[in-house]
Amino acid sequence: MALERVSVKGETGRLSVLRTTDDRPGTPLVLVHPINSAAVVWTEAAERLDRPVVALDLRGHGLSGQVGPFTVEDGYVLDVLAVLNGLGLDRVHLGGGSLGGTISVALAALCPQRVRSVTAFGSTLGTGAPPEAIDAMVTELEAKGTVGYFADLVPQIVGSAHRESSRIRAVMAEAVGTRPEAVIARILHGAFGADIRHLTGKVAAAGIPVFAVAGTEDPTCPPAMSQEMAEATGGGAMTLPGVGHLPMLEEPEQVVDILREHIAKAEGAGA
Repeated sequence: MALERVSVKGETGRLSVLRTTDDRPGTPLVLVHPINSAAVVWTEAAERLDRPVVALDLRGHGLSGQVGPFTVEDGYVLDVLAVLNGLGLDRVHLGGGSLGGTISVALAALCPQRVRSVTAFGSTLGTGAPPEAIDAMVTELEAKGTVGYFADLVPQIVGSAHRESSRIRAVMAEAVGTRPEAVIARILHGAFGADIRHLTGKVAAAGIPVFAVAGTEDPTCPPAMSQEMAEATGGGAMTLPGVGHLPMLEEPEQVVDILREHIAKAEGAGA
């Protein structure tokens, strides 16, 4: 199985996309990465899945353009829609990590006819982080630089069993890249300042099944945030013992099993 990289036209620039190249049957699954990572974090999961898979680099990330806004409704949701339209995908399943799950729920609310299900990993409807906390992140980023800041951060956000993983460090170093600190600062403000609680009723009303998964050792979006997402959207929730904020890298086999099961239930229900 191979992944190919293609490019589609977005609202504010080109969007880089990884997609499976073999002829797999079924409704496609579109995977949306956490902020300050990229589509490559989903590579191992994509290789294990048995349906067409698409993973995009959001604006400001990976090989995509770096023009904002770096917000959910007026930015990233439009990126996912541009990929769907550019690749001719009518209706898809969505899987998202961290803010990728937030983006997926927002897209389900705003364009329910395009979404069959949402599976979110380590996600939130809104962190509630105060502006001064986000400013502190930016100050540390500016002091350490992009590479240093994320090299220090990654071991702090994964589960304790994965903190010494050279594979996770290598994938995240590739995903983070060497983007300008000024771009990342705007991304941090947009992500930690996001709140989509006003949209959740639309997802529940549309009957789009949402499954929210959280690692018990996730310091960024702990299980209570996934539970809130599930309850607000009429969906389900579960926890992954010993897993942190990057389950698609920490436990890719579990992530694939969860995606398969939730998608199968959604399709069995005729969603």
